Amino acid sequence: MKQIHKKTFGTYAGKNVTLITLENSKGMEVSIMNYGGIITSIKYPVNGKKIETVLGFDTFEEYLSEAYRKEYPYFGAIIGRNAGRIKGGKTTLNGKELQLTVNHGAAQLHGGFQGFDSKVWEIVEVGDSQNLFVVLKYISPDGEEGFPGEVVVTVTYSLNDDNELRVDYHGKTDKPTILNLTQHTYFNFNSDSKNILNHLLQVNGNRYSPLNPDYSPTGELLLVENTYLDYRKPVTVHPDIDNAFPRQVSENEVVGSLICEESNIRMDVRTNQPVLHIYGGYYVPELHPEGRKSTGQNAGICFECQGFADALNYPQFPSTQLNPEDEYSYFATFHFFENK
Repeated sequence: MKQIHKKTFGTYAGKNVTLITLENSKGMEVSIMNYGGIITSIKYPVNGKKIETVLGFDTFEEYLSEAYRKEYPYFGAIIGRNAGRIKGGKTTLNGKELQLTVNHGAAQLHGGFQGFDSKVWEIVEVGDSQNLFVVLKYISPDGEEGFPGEVVVTVTYSLNDDNELRVDYHGKTDKPTILNLTQHTYFNFNSDSKNILNHLLQVNGNRYSPLNPDYSPTGELLLVENTYLDYRKPVTVHPDIDNAFPRQVSENEVVGSLICEESNIRMDVRTNQPVLHIYGGYYVPELHPEGRKSTGQNAGICFECQGFADALNYPQFPSTQLNPEDEYSYFATFHFFENK
């Protein structure tokens, strides 16, 4: 039976935080809170048992705890205004140098000190038992974290009866700016707290973006052949993978897959974004949340559908600039099924 559950999850900065759970007719459940647009849980039924497939917490307080925030891994969050690192926090917009906030070494990471992941979003609309979705909205003021322009963003999460979670991103700006959003859920399909190094990863592309020592992109696109980043056929996850793979298939084709033979869960990802960035969770902090998977190095893997992280510094990359006359419109789908 399809249904939507809502409950108060906490308060932040004087605003209510609500947890919304979408449950389809097959028993798959996706829980989202309006703080950070965070996916807190995805439960997928296998042989009558619901397996928790993502990293997260069952209480709001744990998302604010010092232990979690110290080596903050962005569990399940919407990332903005820009996904990934911008070297030195410097870029050029319409011929003028733009200095953004610098929150991670000598780079801006995932939108700055308080990105979209740490904002309370407005709940614009919630579906019903026939249409399982929630629409969230955030208005980012001009100058936030150094980015010009007021940007209005909506993110829609929807779940269908084919066990497919879809994320739709839309954005408008009143000044030229940068907008490059993604979803930062960490997946782990094991039935217990084992890490994801037993999972198989497949990426349907033959090129990747290498990184500088500070993890900012070099601007190159290299062939995956004869490297540990060759995932054209399913192979086990390399521990320190943290690389962007340009999408080389159509938006209707599978760009990447994750397979766990132990639980027989497979996830196929499709997107119209230019890049699939894979992060294997090498720096996930060690935490032991009650009732959930323990976390630590390689406890989960991210499938970040996005634009190139530092695109405006590399003209060979598709631009992440958004102008007032344009609309930002992208999607990603995460299709779960039993691997046979």
